[in-house]
Amino acid sequence: MIGIIFATDEEAAPFLEKDVPNVMVEISGIGLEAARLSSEKLVKKGAKTLINAGICAGLHNRVKRGAVYRVASVFTEELKTAVNIGLGLSLKKLVSVEKPLHDVSRKKELAKDYDLLDMEGYAVARVCEQNNIPCLLLKAVTDFGDNFAKEDIKKFMQPTSKTLAEALIFALEGLSKSKKSSNNESLLRKTISFTKVEHTIFSLPLIFAGIALSDSSYLIFDIFLIFLAAIGARVFGMSLNRIFDRHIDKKNPRTSMREIPSGKLTVSQGVYISFFGLFLYLVSCYFIGDLAFKLCLIPLIPLFFYSLLKRFTYLCHFGIGLVLSLAPVCAYIAVSNSLYFSNNIIFLGLFSFFWMSGFDIIYALSDESFDKSYKIYSIPSFVGYKKSQYIAALLHIIAFTFLVLLWVNLGGFLSLTFLIFSGIAFSLAYKQSIPLNVRFFPLSAIAGICGSMVVLLGELL
Repeated sequence: MIGIIFATDEEAAPFLEKDVPNVMVEISGIGLEAARLSSEKLVKKGAKTLINAGICAGLHNRVKRGAVYRVASVFTEELKTAVNIGLGLSLKKLVSVEKPLHDVSRKKELAKDYDLLDMEGYAVARVCEQNNIPCLLLKAVTDFGDNFAKEDIKKFMQPTSKTLAEALIFALEGLSKSKKSSNNESLLRKTISFTKVEHTIFSLPLIFAGIALSDSSYLIFDIFLIFLAAIGARVFGMSLNRIFDRHIDKKNPRTSMREIPSGKLTVSQGVYISFFGLFLYLVSCYFIGDLAFKLCLIPLIPLFFYSLLKRFTYLCHFGIGLVLSLAPVCAYIAVSNSLYFSNNIIFLGLFSFFWMSGFDIIYALSDESFDKSYKIYSIPSFVGYKKSQYIAALLHIIAFTFLVLLWVNLGGFLSLTFLIFSGIAFSLAYKQSIPLNVRFFPLSAIAGICGSMVVLLGELL
């Protein structure tokens, strides 16, 4: 059952006319305390998801009157704390206040950090966080918190509420489809989602580039074995990550619907999946060759520990960077059967390290507020949103420098083309209008794939 909170009858009227089944609607009244009481009431009645739908004020011209926005994070003005809703496509930050906004200087100050303003959203999101249930905030802009706000609210309340009702129905349909899909998922699909096997796209091009740099003869079967080893390592590492983080994930609205916190998979099933990945990795290494098998335990160390780093060091992002940097190096060793490293494989490993470390910092921006609240170590929780982007940018400049060095050594016009594409992807990662989930994936994947193509084309052509 889904609970929906509106502040006023006027906001709710267009939606109530639709007579939507399987929802509970509460008219809370205006204000944080009223919204809190209504939210708790719905939870006691059995609501497993809460939606707060209502009008709001826009704080700058980047939001449009009449538009409906999904909220990514909601703050209180006084406490400067946040609840991270974690909707990947959302860009908007909402601040919930105790009193209506009529002060222009106050609005300018709030506009520096937030996009939207209301008087209920934070309370609803906070109740959801406390009860570990999903939350959705849908906010429709009627005014801009200026001297004309009262008149604008009266003028635009009805048409904006109609638009809000349509957006809400669309959201409910999406939630319903998502629930049905989840119930019908096979164990295989859950496993694929659990381990994010598709993210192997980060490592596979690097692996092929490492193989190309070896300048050794190899069979298609060798490549197949290395591919299986990469898949096994991915399954092992990601399964452990999800198992170790299950309690944190349950508290974070962005991750609360992952397989273990949501109950789709048990911890025991996660352990079995992890052991399967480990088995696949070890068997593949055994058949690759003696040296690969002798050294196969070394990559397992960072694979095991990188998930734990966020519990005690702000440098945790470099853990995943180290894991990914080993991909081309291990492939190079597997094919060459040697520990002699050329300059190019060293450059490729360093490119991988700084590339992924930087993008992991960008990825962590979405959890900045949550990490601060729950004392999770990350660079965004330590230095803040803006400074974190500067650090990530520095890491990416270093990564791109190593990529340029690879191109200088390998040459080629086609390689130069992919070098440029990689640089463009890196730069777009800092365009604020692009959602964070897109900036991490697929932009990070494009930057890495294009970087790998610089090596592959330069080496093979």
